[in-house]
Amino acid sequence: MSEDTEWNNALDYTKFLKGARENVELMKARYNDLQITENDLEHLRSLQNEIRILVIGNDRCSDTAGNVPILAKMSDISTKLHLRILDSDSHAKFHQQYKVNGKRKTPVVLFLSTEGQELCRWVERPNAAYKMINEATNPSLESRKSELKKLYSDTEIQRQSVNEFINLILRSDFILGRSEHGASSWES
Repeated sequence: MSEDTEWNNALDYTKFLKGARENVELMKARYNDLQITENDLEHLRSLQNEIRILVIGNDRCSDTAGNVPILAKMSDISTKLHLRILDSDSHAKFHQQYKVNGKRKTPVVLFLSTEGQELCRWVERPNAAYKMINEATNPSLESRKSELKKLYSDTEIQRQSVNEFINLILRSDFILGRSEHGASSWES
């Protein structure tokens, strides 16, 4: 499928950061400050299958800047995870197929097999962030951007993203044939 072609066109996290013009220091800080628990480490080290994580996003997007560092840290911890980022603007035609309610959302995070088969998908922001952003009283774009930057500095929102990603990673591992021995608590 075209996910394989797009995977080959995507950048690893280091190259993505080098080419980024916005939110670079923010992404570096989020990566460095992210707290990974022993439980998180146990889950990430228990992976039995190779999983590709393809993020469709860009450096201007606050949601991308808030979540890509989390995925980068996880992929640095687990040798089974392979992360690449595909610029959503340069690959708009590919991004179009992942619209939500008729709109392109960023980031779109695809969890893929090594053959490029989509296993799971995550879009835009963690559930807790949706709730907070939807309750915002100021509908202006600049206000939402400012709120998102603050929001992703909140450790509770970061934990929400970590938990959502780990659940999808473990679910992907299970879909790929995780043995019963390793699948005992993938939704904890």
